[in-house]
Formats: sequence, C-alpha cells, structure tokens
Amino acid sequence: MHSDTTVFQKSRMPLYLQVAKLMRHQIESQAWGFGEQIPTLDELERTYRVSRITLRAALGQLEEMGIVRRTRGLGTFVAKDLSQERWFKLPTTLDELVEAVADLKIRLLPIEEGSSSRPAPSIACGELGPSYRRLLRVHYRDDTPYCLISVHVDGEIFDVAPQEFSSKPIIPQLVALRGVRIEQAKQTMRITVANETTARHLDIGVGDPVAHVCRTIVDDRNRIIYYAEIEYPAQMFQIEMDLMRSATPAPRRTRTTSKRRP
Repeated sequence: MHSDTTVFQKSRMPLYLQVAKLMRHQIESQAWGFGEQIPTLDELERTYRVSRITLRAALGQLEEMGIVRRTRGLGTFVAKDLSQERWFKLPTTLDELVEAVADLKIRLLPIEEGSSSRPAPSIACGELGPSYRRLLRVHYRDDTPYCLISVHVDGEIFDVAPQEFSSKPIIPQLVALRGVRIEQAKQTMRITVANETTARHLDIGVGDPVAHVCRTIVDDRNRIIYYAEIEYPAQMFQIEMDLMRSATPAPRRTRTTSKRRP
C-alpha cells in the first residue's frame, strides 16, 4: 500500500493525525496483529510518503492512546487488540433493542438550565404529547462509555416510575409497562462528528466520527412516548442485517418426469 499524498491535502486535519488514523486502521483490520512489530520507519516512509517527523508524531499519538508500544532498539509493537472494538451492533428490531439495553450501566448527567424539555423529532412518526421529561445519560459497557443519549419520555408515563426511568434502561420498562401499547418504533442513523460535549463524555477526540441515531416510539394513541438522540463512537459500531428476513420464500420447484413410451 502506498499513500497518495495529494489526498492528505484535502483534509484540514493535521497530517500526523491523518497518518495515525491510517495506522490505526491497519491495526483494526489486523494487517498489523496484536503483539506484532509494525513496519520500520524506513518502510513507513515509503508507504505513506511523509516525513519521519510526521511519522514519529503519528506513532506518538498512537502510543498515548495505548495502541502501540515503542521500545528503543527493538522497534514499535501493537499493544492493543482493536479487532474486537466494533462490539456494538445496532439493533434493527424492537425485540433486539430490548435485549441489547437490558444490562446497561448508566450515569445520569445534569441538564443545562434553559434547555427545552420538548423533543424536536427528526423522524416523521406520531404526534407530540402535552409534556415530556428529558434525561441526559452516558451508557457503559463494563467501565467504557459507549454512547451519549439525550432522551425524552412522555410525562404521564415518566411519572409512573420516575426513579426507575432515571436510573435503569428505559426501553424494557416501556415494553413491559401495563397499559402502554406500542404501535410504531422507528430509527434513523447517520455518520457525523463529535462535538466537545460528546468527546468529553465518550473519551474521544473532538471531530472524531460518531454514529448519530434517532429513535422514536409511538403508542396506540399515535403519541410519541419516547424520543432519543444517541451518539456512538464509530470505531465500536457496526450494523448487521439479514437482507432475507422479510423476503417471501421462493416456491419449491418440483421436478416432473416423463414416462417413456414402450
């Protein structure tokens, strides 16, 4: 692989950070495996066609993140296995969503004064109710933050169990709540970049790619009872879909045999 240096000029990101991201990709894809020595500076210089100063700065960035380890006289080695980082699979059905969020660790964040408690849904689905309670939370897998979520819950429903809705996953509670019938559940996803708030809470860099998911749940009154905007670091995010899930099975072909004439 040899980099086209003109591509680097199209980004406003510092050159060493662009190179660091390309190196990180090599580790994510296991082209440079965990524990292995990465190419030498001479080889990296030929591959990326940038100066040694840029390469050292890029390696320094990866070393600060604990991804590589540089040892004087021995070389640079992959110090972190990134092959399993894309562990979060975006649920594509309501049942999958309930299962995915059932055991989350949650940290509730304070809401800034003056922020609106009414959602502004980006999905054309359902109608707004008279009142909502907004929650801002960080969700964790083990001790690693993996999403920042701003969620609005219908006020009447939230008042049924405010402590539980504040401290536990909301979706399973909505599904199990007596008297609530869910008629629609939709979500959209786009790729964007982290702002300062997202970067701080998810321990990533400002401008790093994130998957921005909008999710709306509507009850049998055509009222939006749940609306959330969620941001996931792109490096731990993937989507898996069964493209044949809703397909109609093809009719089985039967073989006809013709009788031979005596």
